[in-house]
Order: sequence, then structure tokens, then C-alpha cells
Amino acid sequence: MAYQGSLSHIHALIVEDMAVQQTTLRGQLALLGISQVDVAANADDAYRFIRSRRYGLILCDFNLNARTDGQQLFELVREQNLLPADCLFFMITAESSYASVAAASEHHPDAYLLKPVTASDIEDRLKAMLDKREALLPINSRLAKDDLVGALQAADELLGQRNRWFMSALQLKGQTLLKLGRHEDARTVFEQALEVRPELLWARLGLARAHKAAGRFGDARKLAQAIIDSKEGEKLVAAYDVIAEAQEASGDPLGALWTLRDASLVVPSCRRHRMVGESAYRNGDLDMARQALTKATKSSRGSIVAQPQDSLLLAQTLVDIGEPAEATRALHDVKMIYKDQPAFTSTALAIQAQVALAAGNAEQAEAALAQAREVVGKGKADLATVTLAKAELMAGHEDAGLALLGSAISADHENLRVKQMIAKALEDTGHPDKVSHVIESATASMQGMVADARKLLRDSRIDEAVGMIENAVHEYPENTGVLLQAAQIQCMALRLKKAHDDQRIDTIRDYLDRLDKLLPGHDRVNMMRRYFRETLGTLDGVSLAH
Repeated sequence: MAYQGSLSHIHALIVEDMAVQQTTLRGQLALLGISQVDVAANADDAYRFIRSRRYGLILCDFNLNARTDGQQLFELVREQNLLPADCLFFMITAESSYASVAAASEHHPDAYLLKPVTASDIEDRLKAMLDKREALLPINSRLAKDDLVGALQAADELLGQRNRWFMSALQLKGQTLLKLGRHEDARTVFEQALEVRPELLWARLGLARAHKAAGRFGDARKLAQAIIDSKEGEKLVAAYDVIAEAQEASGDPLGALWTLRDASLVVPSCRRHRMVGESAYRNGDLDMARQALTKATKSSRGSIVAQPQDSLLLAQTLVDIGEPAEATRALHDVKMIYKDQPAFTSTALAIQAQVALAAGNAEQAEAALAQAREVVGKGKADLATVTLAKAELMAGHEDAGLALLGSAISADHENLRVKQMIAKALEDTGHPDKVSHVIESATASMQGMVADARKLLRDSRIDEAVGMIENAVHEYPENTGVLLQAAQIQCMALRLKKAHDDQRIDTIRDYLDRLDKLLPGHDRVNMMRRYFRETLGTLDGVSLAH
């Protein structure tokens, strides 16, 4: 039975660029008793509203006649976790083809309404979704607070009722188990769903993700490919992502590139073009990189989904292709937009130095290099460091360039993508013989540091082991491999000491929070969080609620 309560408590946001439609929608909501209504004429205003206020309903036009359409806005606020668990997002469109757009995208709105929209249309869909929202709110509200254990308990409670929300609860349970790092339990849940409905897309996709999380990359690829080969799943880009991630994890970055390229043909969004451009550049396919990054920059210019990295990597690609004038133009087009961002400034200066060197202007190149050095400072595992190192090598400053590349490896020695970028920089500047030395020596140094800490732990020199790994984290705060090892060693210290230590527990949580930002949704981070929870479970009187 649909929701029977009053709608007057709902605070709504209308995102619509046409004044007439704004008035019409506001009037239709008023007929339903919804009087708390804000109106945004574009995605930028809507984004600001959503960041500052809490809404129960958002009615968004798909075609906003601007750089950012409704789907891009929705995906952005979803990815940034800006929508509360009890907020419903309805897309309004005149295009009957929108159903395929929503089905293919990473995030699906709660509903979509075809124009012309009536008050009755909104009421029927709203009450139906409110009914579902209320049923699943105990799970979703805990997920919004990152209380995964609580969400799992709430899912089990709903599943125990065996009502019409059973499959929805099962889906949320499987997804939560994956986040908890319990991929085998997740696998069981998805297989349970498939026993009831063998063609259920979310269950088939969840099963593929469970295999990927367990390191069974071949099985993951096979299951995801079967989804793509089916009529109902041929446009599900999340299945392409599973394949690409499995390919990259199993040492096939070129295969991952072509999978990402296929996904961009299904959903030609700025984000998809960006992913292809970055992968193509790392793999040395400069023509594909240029095409994809040009699409990304053009489609997002002036939009809230624009990122400086797109223009920077496009400019570097153009330098590598041998079109320095085009590279300069690409940077000039966005210079004023990103002038206050140090990362943009440093990378742009390094690229300008490369342009000057290509033109034979050594004096201008040295001036740009000097400025870039001041901004970059200590090398990181990022584009700014690699472009500066490349400029140093082109200018004949071999020691400085190699040192920067070594620092980039040390900053995140398990980052395969950064290693690809470094290898390409060395090959492009005539140093292919140094690829193995630069990458392997820096990697070995970091691995040795971690191995020494673990040896101290095995020798029961717990405090020394912790001190060594903490020093490594202090020196390399964004090194994901070090952070993962540090979290594990700290957990092992808790287990060995068999005592509750608030400071140590807070330190582990800090490491895991950093990892979530550096590797969002990554299987290894989920597994480490699981190990942390299990560690807490071994300590007397420690709650598992976190």
C-alpha cells in the first residue's frame, strides 16, 4: 500500500532553467501540500543549495540547457554523498530514451517523470517511493553514517519480515557486505538472489564484484562480460568497470584501456572521457588520449564537473605529440579558472617549461622551472611531480629529474598507474634504460622499510615496530601501501598487547580514513577495515558498532 501520510513536511528543491516550468512545478507541489520549495535555475545554484540545505525531494530537469545536465548534477551529489538517506531525487525529462540513460549510469535517480508532468504524476510516484524509503530507511540511514555493521543488522531485521521489500533488503545487504570486506558472505547473498531471479542484474553484478574482491579476476571478468553480452545488461557501464579493474589488477592495463573506451561509447560523459584519456596517456596511446581529453574539457567547460587535471593532461599530451602551441592554448583557456590552485599552477609551469625547451628557448624554460620547483616542493605521486621531472630531464638536469621520479615512487610505491607515468616520462626523455632502476630501487627501499617493521613485530619488539612504521607514514603520508601496512601493524600490536588503547585505535581510524580518500571503495581498504573490526572484537569490552 502506498504512503498515506501528509506531504506538507517535505522540503523540496526544483532544478529547472525555464521560469514557466518553475512556476508550474511549484504550483503542482502546492496542490500536494508541499509549500517549502526552493528553486534553482541551473546546476551550479542547485549544487550550492544541496550543500547547504537538507531536502526531502528534488525535482530536476534532465536538460538544463547548460554545461551541466541533470544527470551530471545527480551523479556529482551522489558521489560526494551530499544527499541524505531520506531524500528522493526525481528526474524530469521529455526524452523517452532517458530510461536507457539511467539504466547505464553509475547512479540511478529514485524515479523519472516524462513531460508533461501533472500533480497526479508527482503524487503517485512520490507516495510509492516514500513507502519504499520508509521501509528501507533503517538500513540507508545507517549507511549514510557509515555504520556498516548497523546497516547489516537492519537489513537482516527487514529480511526476517519476508515482506515485499525482501529483495531490496537483500541487495543492500550484499552491497554492505562488500563494503565490509566480507566478499564470500556477499557472494552467498547474491547467489541467493539469483536462485530466485536468475537474470537479476544487480545480483549478477554484485557476484562479479565479489569475485573481483576475492582476487578471482578471471571469474569476475567472465561474469561481467556475460552481463554486457545480455540484452538487459549491454549498457551497464558498472559491468565494464568490473572488467577494467580486474584487467588492471591482473597486469593488463592495455586491456583495461579498451574496456574503458567501450564504456565511454555507452555513456559518453565527461567522467568517462576523463577515465579513457588518463588510461590512454599512461598506455602511450596519445591519439586516443588527445581525443578523449578534448571531449572531457569541452563537455565540462564552465561546469561544476570540470577538473583542472583534464586540461593539464591534455596539454602534456599535446607536448608529447609535438604540438606545443596547442598545449599552450589548452592551458591559456583555463588559466584564469584555476589560477588559485597550486597544483594547477605548478603543473602548468612544468609543461610551459617543456614547451619552451621544445622551441629552443632555454632561458624561458629555466625561469618556468624555477617557479615550478618552488610550488611543487617535495615530490608526490601526482601529475605535477611527473611533469616537473620530465621538464628537468628535457633540460638536461638528470639528477634532479631522476630524484623527483624516485620521490614520486616513494610517495606511493604500490601505485601502478604512477609507475606507468614514470616509465613513460623516462622513455620520452631518452632514458628507457633507467626505468627499472628508478622504479625498482625506490620500491625496494619502501618495501624494505615495511619489512623491517614487520620483523621487529615478529621479534616481539612491538613499540619499535610501531615507531618505525609511524615514521614511514609521517614521511610518506599519502603512500597507500605504507598506510595499509601501518594499519595492519597497529592492529597486530593491539592483538599482541591484548589491551584497549584509545590512542592506537584512533590512529588506525585516521589511517583508514586517509585510505578511503586515496582509494575510495577499494577492495584492499575494505579488507583492512574488516581486519580492524575483527581486531576490536578480540579486545574485551570493545564495541563492534563502529
